[in-house]
Amino acid sequence: MTVKNKTHIYFIVSFMLLLVLFLSAVMIGRYSVSVSNFLKIITGNDSVPVIDKNIIINLRIPRTIVALLTGIALSISGLVYQEIFNNKLVSPDLLGVSSGASVGAAFAIVLGYTGLVISLFSFTLGLITMFLTLIVTKIFKSSSSVYLLLAGVIIGGFMSSATGLFKYLASSDRQLSEITFWLLGSFSSVTYDSVLILLPIVLFGVITLFLLRWKINILALGQEEATSVGINYKALRLVVIICATLLTAGTVAIAGVIGWIGLVIPHISRILVGRNTKRTIPLTIVIGACFMIIVDVISRSFTSTEIPLSVVTGFLGTPLFLIILYTKRGIINERD
Repeated sequence: MTVKNKTHIYFIVSFMLLLVLFLSAVMIGRYSVSVSNFLKIITGNDSVPVIDKNIIINLRIPRTIVALLTGIALSISGLVYQEIFNNKLVSPDLLGVSSGASVGAAFAIVLGYTGLVISLFSFTLGLITMFLTLIVTKIFKSSSSVYLLLAGVIIGGFMSSATGLFKYLASSDRQLSEITFWLLGSFSSVTYDSVLILLPIVLFGVITLFLLRWKINILALGQEEATSVGINYKALRLVVIICATLLTAGTVAIAGVIGWIGLVIPHISRILVGRNTKRTIPLTIVIGACFMIIVDVISRSFTSTEIPLSVVTGFLGTPLFLIILYTKRGIINERD
C-alpha cells in the first residue's frame, strides 16, 4: 500500500472517530444525557427535560467545539514549529507566546477583570511577546533559526517572571487561585462568545498553513534550499510563524495554557504517514481535535470539580511520548 493511500485511510478513520467523539462528548459527563433525549434535542422536539436541553445546547456543544478548535490549533502549531526549526522537541509556546499570554491574563485578573476581557488581555500580550521575540532576533543580526529560538527562550523567561510577579501581587486568595487555575487550562468558562472569537482565528491560521503545506517542507530544508527553488525564505517563515502564533495565542486566551498536545500529536502523525507536511498537516488537524475532545471529557467527568486540562494532557502525553521515543529509538537522530 502506498503512503498516499495510507494517508487517506488514516484520515478517513480519524475523521469518523472525530464525529463519534464529538457526539459522545456532548452526552457524556457528570450529568449524562441519553441518546434518545439528545436526538430529540437536536431535532427540535420539546418533550425533553429542560435541564437536558440546557446542558446540551448551552454547555456541552460550545465547550466541545472549543475543545475541537483548541486541539486543531495547538497540534498544527506544534507541527509547523517542529518542521521549520528542525527540532522535534519544540512546542507551540516556543517563542514565548504562551508565557506572554499568561502575563496578560494574570494582569487582567489582578486588575479585577473577568470573562472575555481576560481573553483580550491574554491574546494581545501573546502577540506582543511574539513581536518582541522577533525584535530581539533582529538585534542578533542573524537569520539563523537558532537565534530565534534563543530569543524565544529569553523573552519567555522574562514573561514567566512577570507572571510570577502578578501572582505575588494578587490581592486575595481568590485572585491567586484564579490565576493558578487559568495557567493550567480549562474550558469551564467557555460560551458561544468564545466560539465566535476562536473560530475565525483558527480558520484563518489553519487554512493558510494548509495552503502552504508543501512549501513548509521546503522551509524545513533550510534557507539555501528554499532560495534555490525560488521561495522567499524569510517572508514565508514569518507568515508561518505569525499563523502559528495567532493559533497559540487564540487558544491560550480562551482556554489557558495547555501542555503536551502540540508536542505529542505531530509525532503521532509522522509515525503514521512519515515526515511530509502535505500529509501530516491534514492528519494532525483531525488527530489533534480527537485528542483534545478526549481530554475535555476526562477533565469534567470523573470528579466533583474539573481537573485542569494540562494535568490530563500530562498524564496522557507522558506515556504517549515514551511510546513514541521507544518506537523511534533507532532513528532518533535522523530526519525521519
